[in-house]
Amino acid sequence: MAQVTRRGAILGSVAAAGAAGLGAIGLLAANRTAEAQASRRTLIERRESQYNTIYVVRQGTVVTMMFGVNEQLFSESAYDTADPGRLVFQYTQMMMAGLAYPSQPRMILEIGLGGGRMASYIRDEMSDASITCVELDPAVIELAREHFALREDSRLRVVQGDGRIHLDRNRDTYDMIKLDAYRGTFVPFHLTTREFYQLCRRRLRTGGCVTQNIAPDTLLYDAAIATMKEVFANVDEYWTGSSLGTSSVIAVAYDGPRKTAQQLASAAQALQTRYSFRHALPDIVARRREQPLPTGGRVLTDDFAPVESLRAIERNNARRQ
Repeated sequence: MAQVTRRGAILGSVAAAGAAGLGAIGLLAANRTAEAQASRRTLIERRESQYNTIYVVRQGTVVTMMFGVNEQLFSESAYDTADPGRLVFQYTQMMMAGLAYPSQPRMILEIGLGGGRMASYIRDEMSDASITCVELDPAVIELAREHFALREDSRLRVVQGDGRIHLDRNRDTYDMIKLDAYRGTFVPFHLTTREFYQLCRRRLRTGGCVTQNIAPDTLLYDAAIATMKEVFANVDEYWTGSSLGTSSVIAVAYDGPRKTAQQLASAAQALQTRYSFRHALPDIVARRREQPLPTGGRVLTDDFAPVESLRAIERNNARRQ
């Protein structure tokens, strides 16, 4: 099994990792290369939460949060202690494409915290932006604070809870809603339906967008694109790739006329001039794919009465054994 950087990123089967503390994380590797990669990782902490088995490991200067799902490890967030301003994973850099869509990206909601590196990047790079992060697992929040330099203040707020319930119960509106709530290749179903995207749409300000990370090698991909297209006038795609050939898809959904490449380039350059982003925004938006979107995906719907929907959310959030 090969090591890749994010969604569908199987690092190997989980062996007994031992108690929390320093030590080599045990991975069963399918080949010597993967085994050598795993042996260079040092376990900082292992935490069993209500929702996840969480590992924090270090390799060189990079600290990574990983989830154990069905005897596999998936990288969720990474922090370079020698270069705190760098977004280590390419897909996290590409998620910033959504900033070029609103006229003024000031109010941002992020569902799925991980180590909080994207939220910290936005807060640190954009002096007039505020971001609220909603994370289901309190253990993830604690580990982000302890090991990933997550620092909350008046412009970066972390809320523990389910992202959909938070959107439903709060009437705040946003310029961008970022969706990155994964466990391995699994996205909670209630965060992928037509009704959920309709809720997101109601919470967007004029000109706002939804930016979502989607694994292209799962059945979710075609369905997610079809469902977003059902709700929004436009869905743009940005593909990321690693040296090992794997990729993530960043989908940006928005209403109004489809933005031209020149409009995106001009907006991105204006923001780059204003904020001097570490990862140049014009380079990011230049990677929008112009190929037609996939067709034939099934539109996902709740198919629940409201009270049943909330119960389903509770069941869906339970940790997978």
